Amino acid sequence: ALEAGLVGKDEWDELEEATYRLYEFYRAEARRRGIIIPDFKLEYGRLGDLLIQIDEPPTHDSARFWDERFYKPGVPQEAHSLDKEFLREYCRRIEYLGEGPPPEIPWPVVCEISKRCVASYEVLAGRR
Repeated sequence: ALEAGLVGKDEWDELEEATYRLYEFYRAEARRRGIIIPDFKLEYGRLGDLLIQIDEPPTHDSARFWDERFYKPGVPQEAHSLDKEFLREYCRRIEYLGEGPPPEIPWPVVCEISKRCVASYEVLAGRR
């Protein structure tokens, strides 16, 4: 964005600082609820002269959520993730990489994805 001239140096510095602050805020809120957020995306836009966050806060769709109870450093976290990584891993296993028509997703996979989405909501809403 800086190299493309979409933002100036001052705006870039403001975005960088806001990104760190938002990451720490969302990370701390999730941690209070037993979730680790290793990464997520943020999108910014303009409202007049203001730079604002325009996308949703971290959700199972825009972030990876790991259940702190099962976290083990250096071990893949997909078995207990509460995000869409389970679906991505399934697509990799069946060698669907996004080209061509999407495959039909088997009902057990749909159920598991649904279970994980509901679990992430329950955790973030403080219901678990």
